[in-house]
Amino acid sequence: MGEIADSLINGEFDFITGEYIGEAVGFPRTRSYGKRNAPPIIKKPSSKANVCITNMCKDRGFDSRKKTELVSKFLQNKGYEQLPKLSRQYKIIYNEYKSEFKAFLNELTKKR
Repeated sequence: MGEIADSLINGEFDFITGEYIGEAVGFPRTRSYGKRNAPPIIKKPSSKANVCITNMCKDRGFDSRKKTELVSKFLQNKGYEQLPKLSRQYKIIYNEYKSEFKAFLNELTKKR
């Protein structure tokens, strides 16, 4: 790896602006947020399936925690005993049960 890259990784340079901060501390750091270390980055859904399922749930007033519960409950009702990883669950619903999941959400919304 290059000398600059090593300096960024060791925290000698700001990993956002590239400015010299000081002696290496052993991990990347920044001062761009007014702190010595950057806050955690909140990841947004990136797969098409995840975005679609998230939007369906948000449109009906369900938060992300409830979304996870609903996805699991829906797939268990479809006969999935051993559920795969969550990203795979989204893909299964998106590819095979999209309209049925939408109807499932609509039913739950009406019961509220």
